[in-house]
Order: sequence, then C-alpha cells, then structure tokens
Amino acid sequence: MKIRYLPIVIIFALLVPLWTAPALGQRPVVRIGVVKDGPAILLSGGLEIIKDEISALTGDEFDVHFPNDKMVHGDWTVAGVKQAVDRLLTDPEVDLIITLGIGASHYASQKRDLKKPVVAAVVVDARLQGFPEQKGTSGVRNLNYISPLRDRERGIRALSELVPFKSLAVLIDRNFAQTIPNPDDFNKSVREIADDFRVAVNPVMVDTTAEAALEALPAETDAVFVFPLIRLDPKEFQKLVGGLIRRRLPSYSVWGRDEVEKGLLVSVNAKSNIPRFARRIAVNVHRILLGEDAGNLKVAFPAVQELTINMATARAIGLYPSWSILTEAHLINETIEAVSRRLSLNSAVREAIEVNLDLAVQARNVAAGKEAVKQVRSSLLPQIELNAGGVVIDDDRAAAGFGSTPERSLSGSATASQLLYSDETWTNYNVEKHRQTSREEQRETVKLDITLDAAVAYLNVLRAKTLERIQKDNLRLTRANLDRAHARVSIGVANRSEVYRWETEIAGSRQDVLSAEARRKRVENSLNRLLNRPLEERFATEETSLSDPLLIVSDPRFFDYVNNPMSFRVFRDFYVEEGLTLSPEIRRINAAMAAQQRILTSSKRAFWLPDFSLEGSVSELFDDDGEGTRDQSPLGLDSTDWSVGVFASFPLVSGGGKSADIKRAREELSGLRLERQSTSQRIEERIRSALYETGASYPSIKLSRQGAEASRQNLDLVTDSYMRGVVSIIDLLDAQNTALLSDEDSENAVYTFLIDLMRVERAMGRFDFFMTPDDREAMFQKLEAFFEKAGVQPTRKNK
Repeated sequence: MKIRYLPIVIIFALLVPLWTAPALGQRPVVRIGVVKDGPAILLSGGLEIIKDEISALTGDEFDVHFPNDKMVHGDWTVAGVKQAVDRLLTDPEVDLIITLGIGASHYASQKRDLKKPVVAAVVVDARLQGFPEQKGTSGVRNLNYISPLRDRERGIRALSELVPFKSLAVLIDRNFAQTIPNPDDFNKSVREIADDFRVAVNPVMVDTTAEAALEALPAETDAVFVFPLIRLDPKEFQKLVGGLIRRRLPSYSVWGRDEVEKGLLVSVNAKSNIPRFARRIAVNVHRILLGEDAGNLKVAFPAVQELTINMATARAIGLYPSWSILTEAHLINETIEAVSRRLSLNSAVREAIEVNLDLAVQARNVAAGKEAVKQVRSSLLPQIELNAGGVVIDDDRAAAGFGSTPERSLSGSATASQLLYSDETWTNYNVEKHRQTSREEQRETVKLDITLDAAVAYLNVLRAKTLERIQKDNLRLTRANLDRAHARVSIGVANRSEVYRWETEIAGSRQDVLSAEARRKRVENSLNRLLNRPLEERFATEETSLSDPLLIVSDPRFFDYVNNPMSFRVFRDFYVEEGLTLSPEIRRINAAMAAQQRILTSSKRAFWLPDFSLEGSVSELFDDDGEGTRDQSPLGLDSTDWSVGVFASFPLVSGGGKSADIKRAREELSGLRLERQSTSQRIEERIRSALYETGASYPSIKLSRQGAEASRQNLDLVTDSYMRGVVSIIDLLDAQNTALLSDEDSENAVYTFLIDLMRVERAMGRFDFFMTPDDREAMFQKLEAFFEKAGVQPTRKNK
C-alpha cells in the first residue's frame, strides 16, 4: 500500500515549491537607500552612473529601486550624517544602503551591529580612519567598504622630487578630520612623514571658504598637500588654487589628476574613473543580493596611479621638473609657446630641395660649369686685341730705318683673329658641354639622395616620437603594475619581493624613456640639418599614412600590379626599365662617354687635319720726332700700316703623342662602357632589392597589428589573473614585454614600409612628391602597356 502511494507523494513534493514560489517571471524587489554627507558629492554625476551599473548588472534577477525619499544627506554635519545613516538602517523599506560620503562611510564602518548590508563607498584612508580590516575584508557582518590603495608617502615623495621643501601644510576637510577616531593616530602619521622626509608638517582645517584656508596657512609654508576638500564648491576651489599660485606654493592633490587639471601642481593619482568605481559598487551589490555576506567581500580597490604635472602652474610658480621626472609624467599644458613651424613629409622634402647645403654646393658647381662652357666656347669666336705705346731708340738706328723706326714715336695697333676651324678647339668645347651635362646629372643624383635622406629623416622623427610614446605608456603600465603589486601584498596573495621587482622594472623603464627621448631629439637634429635649420629648432609634425595622396600606394590601382608573384615579377621588370631610363647616374656616364668619344674622334683627325685661322692687324703712328721720322723717309711711308692673312698649321711629328692619345681615349671609353654596365647592374639590384623589402614590409603592417592586438588582449587577461592571484609576476612581466615589443613592431611596420618605399623611388630615380596627376596617369598607362606586352593580366581588385 505504501509503495502504491509513493508516486503521489513525490509529485506533491515537487509541486509544493511551485505553489509557494512567486509567479513565473517575477523578480524579488530590492530597495536601495543612499546617504551622502551633504547636498553634493565630489564625484559629480556619480550617483546616476552607479544606479545604471547596478540596474544593468542585477536587472535579470532583481527588481532594484532607488526611492527618492531614501536618498538622504547629513547637511555637512556630523550629527546630521549619523542621523541619516541610522534612519536608513532602521527603515524597513530599505534593503541595502550605499554611503556616498566620507563621513557617512566612516560612521557606518564603526558600527558592529548592522542589521542590513551597507556598502561604504567613499574612503580616503582606511587605516587612518580606523576602518576594520581582516584578511582583505571588513570582517564585520553586513559591512563592505571600497578602499582605494593610495600611497600617501609616494605623493609626498613625488612632490619633494619635484621641488625641495621644509614646511608642508596639509589641507584637510574639517569633517574628514572628525572621521579620524584617534587624533593621536593622525598625529603619529604626521610625525612619521615629518621624520621620513625631514620636514615640518602642519595640518590646516578647511571648511567652506578658500580665503579662510589661505589665511590659515603658516607663514613658513613652502609646499601644500591637499586632501579632498568635499565642501568647497568649484568657485571656492579655484580661489584656493589661485591663492596658492600667487604665493608660489607647489601643491599636491590626493584626489588626483582632476584637481591637477584645475590648477594644482602635481598628483600621482590618475583621473577619477567613475564608471570603474560604479562598476565595483555594482558587483559588490550584486554579490550581496545573491546571498554573500558583505563582510566577506574584498575591500581593496587598486587606484590607477600616474604622475601628472600641470606645467602652466609650474611655470607660474617658477618651477620646471627635472629630466628624470619628465620621463614618466603626464604633462598638462606642456606647450609654452605655439610652434608655428609645421612639417609634413611633403613639405620637409621640398624644403630640403630648396635649402640643403649639399645641394646648394652642387648648384654652384653647375653654375660654375656654365661659365666653363662659355670660356671654352670663347676660343671659337673672334678675338680682338688693342695695343698702344711710346718707344725711344738710339738716333743712328732710327736714321738707318728710313722712317720705319723713328727715334721717338707714339703709336697704336689693333689685331683681330678668327679661328676658321680647329678640331681640337671644337673637341674641347663639346667635351666641356658634356661635362656640364655630367655636372647637372650629378646635381640630380644629389637631389635624389637629399630627397631620400629628408624623407627617411622625417619618417624617423615620426617613428621616434611613436616609440617614445610607447615607452612612456609602458612606464605608466609598469607603475600601474607596481600599484597592483601593492594591492596583492595588502590582501596577502604576494610578498614584498614583487614590489621590489616592479620598482626595478620602473627604473629600467625610465632609462628606456630617456633613451627614446634622446633618440627622438637626435633624429630631429638630423632633419633640421638637412633643412639647413638651427639643429634644436622646434617643429610640429603631421602624421603620414598609406592613404597620403602624394604617395603612389594611395592609388588602389597600384596593388593590382603587385598582388601575386607573377604580377610582382613583371612589376619589378617595369621598375627596372624605368629606373635605367630615369637614372641620373646612367645619364652622367652617358655624358662622359659622349665626351670621350669626341676626344677619340679628335685624336684620329689629328693625323691629317690642320687648324685654319684668319688674322688681320692695323697700326697707326700718332706722333714721331727725332731721327728717322716718316716725313724724312725717302720711301714715302704714311702713318698707317695693315695686314690680313689666312694660316694653316699642322704638327707633323709629335714623338708618338698622337698615337698615345688615340689609345688612351679608347681605353678610357672602354672603361666608361664597363662603368655604365656596372652601374646599371647596381641600379637594377637596388630596385629589385628595395621592391623585395617592400614586398615583405607591406604585409607586415597587418600581421604586426594583429600580433599587437593579440598581445594586448593577452596582457589584459594576464593582468586580471595577476590581480586575482592566479598567475605570477613572471607571467605578467612576460606578457607586458611581449605587448611592448608587439606595439613597437606594429608602429614600426608602417614607417618601415614607407622608408622601403622611399628607397624604391630613390633607386628608380623618381619620387612621388614631384609627380603631377598627369605624370602619374602616364606612368600607369605605361605600366598597363608593359604588362600587356609581357602577356600578364593584372588582378583587378579595385574597379
């Protein structure tokens, strides 16, 4: 009988929970109350973000409400804060409390009989305020608090490294000071700081006005440490900042970068991340609603740290950080003056062509060569010579001359000559013209070299700036990992050795930043030299990408000809053919060969071809006296003499010199032919090698970016595991180093490809910068015809 009723009993047992459970789809209702110290909080707009995060995280399981009448504050009084917290603790319509005030969070943390869960969200210094702590949790039933791990000593150290001081004023909100249960603990903390840094520390209570706070500063104060002044409204806070600057007092913000942006000098705490803070609150609330005791939740909330300096404030108080500090600091208002000089890849190249000194030397050589051509040409043009003079001879010789040589005479003459034909002279003229062509081609060679040097120097500046930024980012990441190590030590999952290891890494990272900065300045100097500028003249740069319209790779048609091995081979042949045609090195050798060929021809003609010339002269006797004057001559000579003649000259025997000239000319011509062949081979090799490099560096852009993204994702995972104590510091160091190298490779890839592209264009003898749209179109038409002749059809991926 019992066995017969057993199925009924089982079915009944299964149905009872369904009958007693809420209707299908109904979620438990949760009402959350919020307590603030006053009508505003330091985290402006934070409450709404917290609400949204909690609703988003718990919405599928709980029906969470934030009743307006459960949003209370203590009107900035200790009694009011206590009354507000107690009211919600005893309110049966409140299931969970979040305290968003320093006083409210502190008061809730001191209670040991909490009847409902409390999340104390605003904690300045858990140890100083006496918050309970037990193995990384509060250890108090229903109490969870969020304690940002801020190293107060690091803040003072950062301030002291920036500027030495002997008397430190600590601005602290009076209400916050009242949350410190034992003033002796605060005094002890102050004394420890004073002893460690050998300074006098003077606490200054701050209420709601900046003027009162400034007046309360001791006269001997030479630095200020600013705790969160939660009751100062924004206008009063700016008055406080202005007053500190006028007194030229360096200031440190405990709150973080937000206040540095408003004018305080320095902080090691990063900009407040309200979403991250709100997400932590939401996670804790969710875990509490799922049944975990708030007292068992971790309280540590690692604060992201980043040294930040307001350079406008630094300049206003007459301070400038040292090199070592600048290597890791994030600088606000860094630029002192607007840098009017701006450079792009195109403008840098064009400026180099205009002003580079090496190119200017070549321009002078070309200009001098023009005059050398004119000088040689002058031998082929008429020559006129004028002479004048007075002569005195002895009287007997004058008398014997019968009037042709007076004893005293004053005369003048003009002689004109015209070379009718001289093969040697014409050869010299033609050779000098070819030499001038060679000089012009040499100038073009230097122009191409300067263009390449300027382009590479500019790209190296961009590369150096990028790598400097990556090293600074890595330093900040290492600093953040040091903070994580402190957090791990505080919750007992690591020992101090990890802290020391990260401090060692920071020292090395700072050296890397200094090296990167030196490298960037060195390449900037190199670019300035190429542009004939003062080496340390500042300039701003514009980024260059593959989409720059001045670069041929920005034209999608370009990749149609290189996207498979066969097309790429034909493309290389085309570039070689173009390069050999455009090469100024080849044209310079061709000019030298033409000159040498003319010399050889002249040497052969020297065996049978004389020189022909025409000469004429006229002389006039202006005056004569003494013996032998013309009027005394029986020959009837007048005062004018002239002559005209045609002459031919031919060196009959030169001791074998003519034969030697021919042989020498032939040998030198043969040498030039070999030089042209060798140069052509080198040019072809350079073009093909450079194209091979681009063929490897272009795909590397995408591959390196993929690698960097994967390394970054791996670093995020390892960092999270490190914080949870799952992996060791070695794993995180390895992941961080891999991410650093991957980031460098990724950023380097684009610049490496662009530099390889510049080398291709240099080897080819033509740069994109100087091509007009018509030139580029003509080049693509020639490329298309070349492929058609080779019988290869490019793959059209871009129509």
